[in-house]
Amino acid sequence: MIYWITWVFVRLIRIFFFPLKVYGQKNIPSKGAFILASNHRSHLDPIIIPICCARRISFLAKDSLFKNKIFGWYLKKLEAFPIKRETSDIRAIKEIIRRLQSNLPVLMFPEGTRVREGAESEVQAGIGFIAFKTGLPVIPVYVSGTDKVFPPGSRTVKRYPAVVRFGEPISFLKSDLPYLKIAEKIMEKVESLAKE
Repeated sequence: MIYWITWVFVRLIRIFFFPLKVYGQKNIPSKGAFILASNHRSHLDPIIIPICCARRISFLAKDSLFKNKIFGWYLKKLEAFPIKRETSDIRAIKEIIRRLQSNLPVLMFPEGTRVREGAESEVQAGIGFIAFKTGLPVIPVYVSGTDKVFPPGSRTVKRYPAVVRFGEPISFLKSDLPYLKIAEKIMEKVESLAKE
């Protein structure tokens, strides 16, 4: 219930704070689990991407956000779950697979953290491992403008248009590439959407 209340609320306020354009929604499966793989510009990304989907979407959030009991409770109601970014968090990987096996789509950020536009980033192998092990479709997503709506370090939201682009599903079920290479291939697909 809280998930969908938040979903409707954010869709309403977007008109005032971030006029949103969405492309490629036809690429989102109407049933079954899948992985959304997106670039990461702002804390708003895990909120904005799900409101573009008619499906309930789960996502990862850094474990420190769950230290506040009230906010942590709210995040869990939004289908978020914690991940320790400094280490290979096996528990988080198992939870991602469990949710996918329960037909709950999961949003992941291959870069692992927010990256400023134009800055170099290091892709994490985890998404490559999950894409291969589950064999599920990966939907590349490119988000732009969210770093202008809610810039890193800012406490206020600024009015600025945001764009979300969903690419065509890709699969690595029969891939013989190392997990890191799979993750890099996914990120290449994500970044290619910026040129469309």
